[in-house]
Amino acid sequence: MASHILGKIDLSRFQFIEKKLENNNSPASKTVVEDIRENDCQLGDEINFLNAIPKQREEYDEFGQGYWKNLSLYNASGVAEDSQYRDAQTCLPTEYMDSCPTIQRLINEVFNSKYLRMVRARNLIDGMVMPHRDFVELDKNVRYYRVFIAIEKNLESFHSDETGVFQMQLGEVWFLDAAIDHAAINFSTNSRMFLCFDFVLEHGIDERVIFNQNADIDFEAQPTYISREPVNEITKEKIIANVSELMNKHTFRDLVFTLSKFHFTHKLPVREAYDWLIEAAKRTDDDHLVTKSQQMKRYLIEHREMNERFTINSWAA
Repeated sequence: MASHILGKIDLSRFQFIEKKLENNNSPASKTVVEDIRENDCQLGDEINFLNAIPKQREEYDEFGQGYWKNLSLYNASGVAEDSQYRDAQTCLPTEYMDSCPTIQRLINEVFNSKYLRMVRARNLIDGMVMPHRDFVELDKNVRYYRVFIAIEKNLESFHSDETGVFQMQLGEVWFLDAAIDHAAINFSTNSRMFLCFDFVLEHGIDERVIFNQNADIDFEAQPTYISREPVNEITKEKIIANVSELMNKHTFRDLVFTLSKFHFTHKLPVREAYDWLIEAAKRTDDDHLVTKSQQMKRYLIEHREMNERFTINSWAA
């Protein structure tokens, strides 16, 4: 199953939060309940709050370039520093939600908590997440289902998978198939905040069960796919030859990211960068570079053992 748009939410509905206050000082001693729309609870303010939280080191940081941050808003433990996905039956708000009432309202109004396992705020600035696929071990009776919502507009931000390159527009709700090759990039230095939801669904169940029945969603929203330039064999050969000339242990990581970006602008499979890298490494006659390139491709998009770790930065034998 490829990534696809599920619908669109009108985020203008979440620019405020209604707070009910009781006033017992009326002359008639009656309780007066007032609905107050507070300007200090706007979605933009909460994005600024999340952006101000210091980034903590994460397990897969080296496979991202630029500023890449994930914050746990809901998880199995309710601990903000816990960034590990677990297929637990609990999905608890972390301390960050105390300062994000508008985001919490969006989550509660739109999504069915029965199937929800984790919510993260994700930002990528002037950087990229390398082509990869997620290897999540679940009960065979259920499937892992990841959803993204763009809560900021950024025209220089893109996602990709095996079907092409697409842009998640503000308020759009997307299923992201993390089990196939995929990547993400933000060519700009502007913020690009997304909410990432992890659900667990039974096989064969309608994917719309993730939404509350009364959720206001435009299910007719159309996706934005990006047109890319073709690449001929002559250009491909020139690139591989030039990469081979530049490649050594010190330039390896930079070349990986450079090649990984190319498919966002040119019509290539998302995993093509690794094939080019391996071919370039073979032309160096350096067995360490060849082995490193092959191991990285296997680890990121082919097969990974439970608890297996791979590092780009280490060249230890």
